[in-house]
Amino acid sequence: MSLPYNNETAARLGGDLLFKSGNVWQHADRVWVKSGGSWRSSENIYVKSGGSWRNAAQYDVYRFRITLSNNNNGSGSSAVNYAIQERQSFGNNTVSGNWNLSNSTFTLSSVLQGASSWSNNIAYGAIYVASTQRYLRIDSLPAGSRVVLYVNSGKRILGRGGNGGNGSNNNNAGGNGANGQTALYCRTNTILVNNGQIGGGGGGGGGGRGAQCVYVNTGQKACMKGNQCPVTYQNFSQEQGGGGGGGAGYPGGTGGQGSPNGQQGQSNAKGNGGANQSCGAQGGRNGGNLGQNGQSAGQTTGSPGSSGAAIDGVNYITKEVSGTINGPQNNG
Repeated sequence: MSLPYNNETAARLGGDLLFKSGNVWQHADRVWVKSGGSWRSSENIYVKSGGSWRNAAQYDVYRFRITLSNNNNGSGSSAVNYAIQERQSFGNNTVSGNWNLSNSTFTLSSVLQGASSWSNNIAYGAIYVASTQRYLRIDSLPAGSRVVLYVNSGKRILGRGGNGGNGSNNNNAGGNGANGQTALYCRTNTILVNNGQIGGGGGGGGGGRGAQCVYVNTGQKACMKGNQCPVTYQNFSQEQGGGGGGGAGYPGGTGGQGSPNGQQGQSNAKGNGGANQSCGAQGGRNGGNLGQNGQSAGQTTGSPGSSGAAIDGVNYITKEVSGTINGPQNNG
């Protein structure tokens, strides 16, 4: 029986003995020993080195491979297609299907518990991102667990973009832009092979300040001795400020309401704020690109949203291939 992942991944994860077959080194799927006339599968292999016994291989672990092949923007209406090839003591078992993202988030422990026979023991495995994903969670697995995260070329893990602030209907500053969200959350030792992109959601732009417009009109009215005399009068109206632009992300942040509205952020570009209007009403500010805050605001607009983290828990990650990473990388 073979491991559920290739030799390259097995070498990264470790925990297996190597044997030579046909002049090629292979990772042993299982080691058997004969005891009392019966062959038994070994859970752990120890060797004596320098007078001390050391663990050379560990086989009492759960091994898996997950491929995320369908895009998931976290809307809750789309499902992620998974393929888990699990390996337990009885051998290999392939489980596949569609996992409904009822909470809009891919969380590794939830997938292992809900879609396979994992019993909350130590796990070794690989996750292949073969699509665009919003907010991937490699949460805390039992101590000793290891994961290799592959982001395929041209594929991405992105945070949601922050919404733009609404434009004000009066002389007060517009609404604040919302913060962008995290792309990758990690709390288990993980080797990152990133041939794509990981980017925190851009912050939303602040909404513009509104203004009171004064319109001066002239006319005539009856005055002394039946004459018509000129008169000046004023009309007042409120002009709404422009909406802030949405931050870049997956999905992009919604543009703020205003006159005009801010633009929706896209997965690869910020949304622009609604342009300046008449009577001194201010335009909304632009959202931020991936991993960037919303555009800096003056006193007349709402505050910009901050960018989301590209990685929350970078201290759990060993970067073998860093690839493109946009945004803060914080310890967990």
